[in-house]
Amino acid sequence: MFDTLPVSAHETAGAFAERTVQYGSTAATSLGDSPIEPTWILDGSPVARALNLTEAHDKNLSCGLWDCTAGSFKWIFRCDEIVHILEGEVIVQDGAGARTLRPGDIAFFPHGLETVWRVPHYVKKFAIHRSVERGFVTRVASKVKKVIARAIQVARAAVM
Repeated sequence: MFDTLPVSAHETAGAFAERTVQYGSTAATSLGDSPIEPTWILDGSPVARALNLTEAHDKNLSCGLWDCTAGSFKWIFRCDEIVHILEGEVIVQDGAGARTLRPGDIAFFPHGLETVWRVPHYVKKFAIHRSVERGFVTRVASKVKKVIARAIQVARAAVM
């Protein structure tokens, strides 16, 4: 009924780790402590918790839950993040202004964005994280391009 394609031994290695469904639930309650950087706290005593629900084999994509009690704090995103607010609300301030996010709202925060979060009472979000770190091959290619460009500059300077 279904055709299967032959795969190499390399493709088969770790196939179960890479090609199985991971399950999680936004109803999970077993969130663990996820302290906010103390120097980022601007007001109150916010307590944050988190739970990683799933993670891709290469660790560049994951999703999880995060919640936080009342307080105000700076937040700098270390990866691209898409959030879906499940409970409560948060007022997020960035360079473009402030926006209140409530249950059902979705927002995208790019890597490196600096924000201020104000949680009036409580907020719980589902988040998807994407690492934007450049892979090894990309880093090597970038370095090779720089070395070649520098060699061309030196060669041109020697000809003049």
